Amino acid sequence: MNRGFESEFATVDLLLGSECESRAVDGFCLAWIKLERQLRKITANLIYQASTLTARDAGKLREALYGHGSLDYNSFMGAINHLSGIPVSDLVGERYRPLKKEIGVCYRNRQKILHGQQTGQSLDREALLARIASIREWCRLLSVGAADRFGYDGFAGNTSLFKTDRPAVVEAVDKALRRRGWLAYAQTFQR
Repeated sequence: MNRGFESEFATVDLLLGSECESRAVDGFCLAWIKLERQLRKITANLIYQASTLTARDAGKLREALYGHGSLDYNSFMGAINHLSGIPVSDLVGERYRPLKKEIGVCYRNRQKILHGQQTGQSLDREALLARIASIREWCRLLSVGAADRFGYDGFAGNTSLFKTDRPAVVEAVDKALRRRGWLAYAQTFQR
């Protein structure tokens, strides 16, 4: 198993192993944050592979992503596909279709829970634990697929902004960014 993935989800496991009454809802929210963070970091790493982008540009890339307004998990999945030519479905593999359906349900639940609203589904601890399991499986499969194809899983290391030295990835990213350039893309990409 990938150490980055295991380490990333250790905090979720701590919450779930606690006696806190809200451990399932708290664990669910944290697991969702891990999913979106992984997608953002893979996207940032792919943009960083642009041959015209150097270490001096890392701050500009961070600022562009920070200043970008309406990003969600679908935006990042679209960016990964656009930049690499490889859809997230290929990275996740055969479990993609059922997990994507579950992730969509999780996203709708996340929207309600994080805004202090009722989900309308009377989610109990077991239902939330099942959603956490789906998020964890998605992240694990994406981690394996992204590490294999891109050289980075979205979890390992302190930063996503490093060169992976994969010529095929650089070529795909350069082709995807040829028209607009990396900075304009990072500031404006959508689904």
